[in-house]
Formats: sequence, structure tokens, C-alpha cells
Amino acid sequence: MTRIRTLVFPSGTEVALEIARALEHSVHVELYGASSRDDHGVLSFPRYASVPSITDTAFDERFAELLADWRIELIFATHDSVHEYLASRVDAWGVRLVNGDPEAARVARCKSATYALFKGMPWIPRCYADINEILLWPVVVKPSRGQGGQAVRIASNPTALVAALESVPEPVICEYLPGEELTVDCFTTYDGCLLYVGARTRERVVGGVAMRSRLLVSDPCIDGIAAIINRRLNMRGPWFFQVKRDERGSWKLLEISCRLATGSAVQRAAGVNLPLLAIQDHLQRNLRVLLEPRMCLLERRLENSVVLDYDFSTCYIDLDDTLVCGGLANPQAMRFVYRLLQLRKKLVLLTRHAGDVMQTLAAACIPVSLFKTIIHVHDGELKSAHVCPPAIFVDNHFLERLDVSSKHGIPVFDVDAMDLLFR
Repeated sequence: MTRIRTLVFPSGTEVALEIARALEHSVHVELYGASSRDDHGVLSFPRYASVPSITDTAFDERFAELLADWRIELIFATHDSVHEYLASRVDAWGVRLVNGDPEAARVARCKSATYALFKGMPWIPRCYADINEILLWPVVVKPSRGQGGQAVRIASNPTALVAALESVPEPVICEYLPGEELTVDCFTTYDGCLLYVGARTRERVVGGVAMRSRLLVSDPCIDGIAAIINRRLNMRGPWFFQVKRDERGSWKLLEISCRLATGSAVQRAAGVNLPLLAIQDHLQRNLRVLLEPRMCLLERRLENSVVLDYDFSTCYIDLDDTLVCGGLANPQAMRFVYRLLQLRKKLVLLTRHAGDVMQTLAAACIPVSLFKTIIHVHDGELKSAHVCPPAIFVDNHFLERLDVSSKHGIPVFDVDAMDLLFR
């Protein structure tokens, strides 16, 4: 099967990490990542490259070389400014940008252009060109090319408005919307059909990212807004918009974006994998959505990943209270050992288990075939005597770790470290 060579850029954003999770197991995709700064992307994309910023004069030449070297067919842009920049250039490079119509990208990136295009629609907020037009305070001042609520100011009077206009780049003055805010994830097929509209809440927001989101039932007003946007702009693939209720409870548009939304994992959990739909749409396949509405709530959190600056061939791992806890397989440990096998490392079970090791493994549904060797030590023996570097050692007992570290100088880890390593 031919895989679509797909580049995610920049690859260290939360959007990029969601794309990686959504596509990493797909048989249709060969995934690549690139970034202009050193960040989490290098850990999430095995095929990774560093490129200049789009503001650097060397970017176009270096990026075009990278596309040619990797024979990239499809690009996901994960930042609005990057998306707008690439949209006007990818044709010359012989690749396709997901939802990359240049005019749609231009309008979506600029709130003033968005509001102008849809002027007259009841869901466009009141905008003010002059302070003398304002009859109702407070008002909101936001950058025309901003995102994630960055640099947004609320002005309660003319003095505050003047100060806000001086601090906000490319300011747009809008009516204040006090009500609930939603993100609406959408998908448009290659023939212009609006395949999916899924509204979700933003119940807890940190740094512009919805950390708690709930999938909502269809709303005719929101569906209508999506349909009009889809008719006016040449969309293809995943895109989203955000709305907020005004003082009367009516929905008003905040912004549109031509990229995948950061919180679109809500849709994936409910059976709608938007990045994978984009791959299938690239192949011009007829698409259907199989929604599971009972998967309705998503909680997000920060994750930690550690880079181990040590090359090793073998992992020695303990059994009791490490691989098996309370007679059951430790899920974190199982993820850890399977990841090591994926990295072509050897696993050695090194245990002083009091019972029958084979019976305990079988009872915990752990296959013996995971291990290159099983070493069963007895009282009076040191585990360190069976360790052969280069290796790492995982054991819940501090004195065992201390002995191995002292004898061999290799990395030793307690059980809790398995959540951090080799993600």
C-alpha cells in the first residue's frame, strides 16, 4: 500500500501533537515533522527536521529542499500565520496544503476581512470604526491577526479604549459578548460538501487551549453559520470557527481558522478523526462519519517526556511491584516494555520473586516471549551480578537500584519514571 508522505509544520504545537496521535497508526500515512524552534516536535516525530522561521529569508529555499528530499505530498500547517504563508506558495513547490485555498486562508487569518466578508449576517458582531459610534460599553479590542485570546483587551470607557488601541496590534473594536463560548469543528470534502459540524464547549481554558470540552448536540443556528461560511469560502478538509453568545443569548462569530483546532481530540474520541479524514479526502474517497455521541467529555492535561542521554541495548526490569502490582499487570510498565521492544531493545526480567515466576506472569496475562531472558535470583544474591552494561535498570527497591548504580554506573529508575521515558 502506498502511504501519503505527510508533513506537519510546525510540529511542536498542541495541534501538531494531536495530528501525530491521530495519524501515527494509520496505514495510509508516512508522517514527518518540521519546526523552526527546538521543542516537543523532535520527540513526537521520528522523521524530523529543523527549518528557519517563515520570517527568515532562507525559509522558502530550505523548505522547498526539504519537501523535495522527503517527497512530501501533503502538508498540515498548525499555526494560522504559517498556514496563510504556505497557502500562496505550495503550488509552486508541487505539494498540497490541507485546506490551503489562498483566499480562504487570507480571509480567515484577518478578523477585519472575515467580518467584512460576512457583513450583514445576524451572527457577525457589531464592529466600530470610530469611538464616537460606541453607544454601549464595554467593548472588546482584539488584534485582527491574533489567536487564542492573545492581546485581547476589554475597554469599559473611552480612556481605557484609547489605551487598548495603543497596545493591541492591528486592533479591531467589537461589541462585548458576555455569554458562553464554543468551538465548532468542521470538515469539507474535496467536492465542497460540508461533511461534519461538531460544536464543543470550552469549559476550562488555559493559555487559549480548552482543557475541558464537551461535545454538544446539533444546533440549527450553528449549523447554519457553518453552511454559510462553507459556501462563501473555498474550504477543503478540517477547519473551525468560534462563537460566543451576546447579551440576548444569540450566537456571534469570533473567528474562523483554516487549520485543525487544538481541541479537536474531542471529535476523534467521538469517532471523527479529522486528520485522517483529510488524508482520505486527499485520495478523493467518498467519506462517511460514524459518530459515537456517548464519548462526550474530554479532559486535557500537560504531559512530561524525558530525553535519556545514554545509549543502551538492554533493560533489566523487576517483577514484583514493578511489572506486576497486586497480581495484575502494571499498565504503565506494559506500555513501557512494549515501547522498548518497538525501539529494538532487549528485555531481561530480573526478579527475586518468592513464588513461581511463570505462574505469576501467566496469571497477570504477561507473555513470557516479551523477555530475552528471565533471571530468578535468590536470597543472598545481588541483582547487580547479573547486569551487563550498556543497560538500564528498573526496580521499585531503592537498595537494589543503589547497588546496581554503584557497581555499573548505569541509569537506574524507580517505577514512577516509566511514565516519563520513551514516550
